[in-house]
Amino acid sequence: MSAKHPDIVFAKIDTEAEQDLARAAGISSIPTLMAIRDGIVVFSQAGALPEPNLANLVQAVRDVDMNALRATLPSGEEQG
Repeated sequence: MSAKHPDIVFAKIDTEAEQDLARAAGISSIPTLMAIRDGIVVFSQAGALPEPNLANLVQAVRDVDMNALRATLPSGEEQG
């Protein structure tokens, strides 16, 4: 998937080694799939996705109107 989308960072976190990060991200199940755009979590779900569903998720994240999303967030909630 990462080869098809070189402009996206795909990453894995070792939740045993990075327990503080896992806790801050609210990860309680492994695997957990998260999409973060402009410092805002736009998707988070426990479990893996098959490649066709992951491709749909990538497109959905690209399609998010970030200005509209920011307008719905309480002040200070943006992480970026």
